[in-house]
Amino acid sequence: MNSTVLPPAEPTSEKLTGLSMVEWALALRERRLTAVECLELHLERIAQENPGLNAVVTLNPLARQEAEAADAAAAEGRFLGPLHGVPFTVKDTLATKGLRTTAGSPLLRDYVPEQSATAVRRLQEAGAVLLGKSNCSEFAVETHSRNPIFGDTWNPWDTRLTSGGSTGGDSAAVASGMSAFGLGTDFGGSIRWPAHCTGITSLRPTPGLVPETGLLPYVPPADGSLPAPNSMSALHRLGTVAWLARSVDDLGVLLGILAGPDGVDPSTVPVPLGGPVDSLAGITAAWSEDEGTFPVRDDLVAAVRSAAEVLEGLGLPTTHGRPPGLERAAAAFVALRTAEGMPEVVELAAGREDQLGANLRTSLLGATPGANSSTVVEYRKAAAERDAIRARVLGFMEEHNILLLPVASVPASDPRVGSFTVSGKDIPWTELGSCCRAISILGFPVAVVPCGLSEEGLPVGIQVVGRPYRDREVLAVAAVLERAFGRFSPPPFSSRRAD
Repeated sequence: MNSTVLPPAEPTSEKLTGLSMVEWALALRERRLTAVECLELHLERIAQENPGLNAVVTLNPLARQEAEAADAAAAEGRFLGPLHGVPFTVKDTLATKGLRTTAGSPLLRDYVPEQSATAVRRLQEAGAVLLGKSNCSEFAVETHSRNPIFGDTWNPWDTRLTSGGSTGGDSAAVASGMSAFGLGTDFGGSIRWPAHCTGITSLRPTPGLVPETGLLPYVPPADGSLPAPNSMSALHRLGTVAWLARSVDDLGVLLGILAGPDGVDPSTVPVPLGGPVDSLAGITAAWSEDEGTFPVRDDLVAAVRSAAEVLEGLGLPTTHGRPPGLERAAAAFVALRTAEGMPEVVELAAGREDQLGANLRTSLLGATPGANSSTVVEYRKAAAERDAIRARVLGFMEEHNILLLPVASVPASDPRVGSFTVSGKDIPWTELGSCCRAISILGFPVAVVPCGLSEEGLPVGIQVVGRPYRDREVLAVAAVLERAFGRFSPPPFSSRRAD
């Protein structure tokens, strides 16, 4: 690693927006700046950028105290962990002790958890400094980060465009240098679409590796504890805590810190991940221009093709082809999610339905009471379809270990536009992420890595999909692509601002 990541002159927040989390951690460990100085640089960046982006919605009043504690330990020759002094943000659906956690819903406007989500606690125990909470869509449902409490979050590449959803606050914060990395979640693409929109990296690990204890929605227990995630819930079986950063190295470090059971989440499994994969020998790959239902714009397909050519040039056997059954996967995701609904939200909203945002009220609670209710038989039928598709795709991936796919049909877009035409086909805004949903239903690990720019000059990410629990293999391939296409570059702030 480059040990001169900080400029010799006095650092400024604008100069340091491209540093990775690992580089910040190294600079802090080598005492080239203090944790308080690092915090101040990020707070300065928030003061500069957040008014136009609306990414960070609640600042942590104890952040300076945490940074001072890190500096006091360093003065004694002690470091608090691999993330000593590194500032980060947390999606507002993850509980943070003593800090307002709303999930973007008026139902939880005043909720202040007494405990932090396991993932948040592990990061702080590793020495990271919690900057604050980042914006999201209400209960993480929509693909643009807006909600009735905090409003819309915008893209640092162009403030007319979305930064993605539902983890769009973290996405905008990390891409604009307000945060060194962001902790979020991914069920249907909530970490991957935002990474694609802002040109950063992300990892959705294999579900079951990282505890989801403290992930909303849940009904807050009267005793202040965090309930065990429901092991029968599709949200918890197929969704996962996930994260965004500015380099693939960052993603791997965070995986090592966050993975492992916590004794509360019944779906978390003790799978040894091992260290980073140093060689791609024996790995094979395939690539596809889409998941089989909605087309992807030609310039985004070209990015996937170029990534495949990079792997082939390095000696990885790479085939153009789509796994059998993948064309059924996005629909299976929608069917399973619809069959389950969001019973925790229904319970939270009982008697207060009028406080829900209009879109959520209509899509999840139905226009009339009971409109979206499903039977156990229907849920089991949807789960069986998912299992059948997964078995076919797993068979394909035994022969083709890595699958390269687009993230979405288009780059970051204006959320006020309801649909897009690609290859002569009308694609509703809600279907832009069908490539993400197709992978979500399978429960596979997937990284997003930027691989060039679109025709408009916007970032283009691609999905690097692997086999279950082969997360390190996914990261190794993503790292190769990052070296080939170049690591994250900060958005050209001065030229991309909307009028």
